[in-house]
Amino acid sequence: MFGSEILDVAIGMIFVYLFLSIITSVITEWISKRLEMRAKNLEEGIRSLLDDPEGTGIALAFYNHPLIKGLSQGGRKPSYIPSRFFAVALMDIIAPSDPEKGPKTFDEVRGTIHTLPSSDLQKTISSLLDDAEISLKKARENFEKWFDEAMDRVSGWYKMKSKPIVFVTALVVTVALNADTLSITKTLFQDPTRRAGLVTAAQEISKQPMSTSEDAQKRMKQIDEEMKKLEFPVGWTKSDLDIFTDFWQSFSKNFWQILTKTIGLFLTILAVSLGAPFWFDILNKFINIRAAGPKPEKAKKPPEE
Repeated sequence: MFGSEILDVAIGMIFVYLFLSIITSVITEWISKRLEMRAKNLEEGIRSLLDDPEGTGIALAFYNHPLIKGLSQGGRKPSYIPSRFFAVALMDIIAPSDPEKGPKTFDEVRGTIHTLPSSDLQKTISSLLDDAEISLKKARENFEKWFDEAMDRVSGWYKMKSKPIVFVTALVVTVALNADTLSITKTLFQDPTRRAGLVTAAQEISKQPMSTSEDAQKRMKQIDEEMKKLEFPVGWTKSDLDIFTDFWQSFSKNFWQILTKTIGLFLTILAVSLGAPFWFDILNKFINIRAAGPKPEKAKKPPEE
């Protein structure tokens, strides 16, 4: 039916967007690691949290703590710090452990707050300790929650900073693969075999998790294999390039072809910039809609005698 055909085209298109988004995210993550963006962003968040903008006071002591230094690799600062490590390291900096005296007490931690260099940090730590009600365990849990909430904001900063990189990467991937939304949609409408193949592959991919970068890379390889099996038309052909090389020979004809091609590529770039998690969620929703099928018609009541 025409309705199910449109739904299958939509699923196929979403599947293509997911594939391109995964490629984009893998490349973006590689760039991020090279530039140490996550580590720098995390350090900025730690400095802000500890009210040490220059990173020369308590933030420096925090990064020099053995627990945190142990997370570093090759002299690089960590890009991720567990909340428990943060809490334990900070409490140890506030009230250093003494092997001869044994475990520190709640009162010992509270008694050293005044030594902190920032009055704002003193007030924050004091509030967290007040809420703990003389329980050192509860105090540590408060420190962990404080850190986790701050890291939510740090994640938002990272996403904002990485948006330009994601967009440029999406542009390069889209143009390199000639992933034209308008052309791909046309192919899906005109080729039932390829459309059915993409839908089948999409159903399989949607069942598998994609919560880690390793999952994403596995899905990328799987989708790439399915694309090759279906001989899906992604990439530049001679006829695609001819509309640019012959532009001046036939301006009126090639102008509209180039305009259509540009719009199709731009739509793909915008879609891919939304990210793989977005398209993975959308794919699952469309797969569920397709699996549900049309609602059965209500049985007609027999005519009254």
